[in-house]
Amino acid sequence: MNFIKFFIKQNKHKKNYKKAKRISKKINTGAFLYDSMILSYLRKIDPFVFEELLLYTFHKRGMKTYRNKRYTGDGGIDGKVRIDGYIYYIQAKRYQEYINYQHVADFNELCERCNKKGFFIHTGKTGEAAGRIVKNEHSNIKIISGQKLIDFLKYKD
Repeated sequence: MNFIKFFIKQNKHKKNYKKAKRISKKINTGAFLYDSMILSYLRKIDPFVFEELLLYTFHKRGMKTYRNKRYTGDGGIDGKVRIDGYIYYIQAKRYQEYINYQHVADFNELCERCNKKGFFIHTGKTGEAAGRIVKNEHSNIKIISGQKLIDFLKYKD
């Protein structure tokens, strides 16, 4: 029975990875007329596909990525990436409007507790309170959203 559960989970990861790869190709071949169309599209995709898209993009940009064995119950870490020898945590959120301040605060606290840096990557708008967390000199996280997110997703092979 455990083998069947493992197989199903592996299939789900592969399926989401393939979808993320197709979306990345769509973004990078100019299928969207305007950048704002990309954000609108990202807000509608499955949240697990969004996580895979981010990890895929880090990988395509030449960085080592680490995927979780499962999507839920991940302790607030949706993946990890190695940049210049350092491990960064990744938190991916799809928002329609302003991001939840508490999500940013919790992720920052997690990164501080684990002595890691992190990327809070989202499709919404960053409010003033959430922005203050990142601007704090003691913050361990960076926010990637809006045009920065679009520019990040557009890579050249």
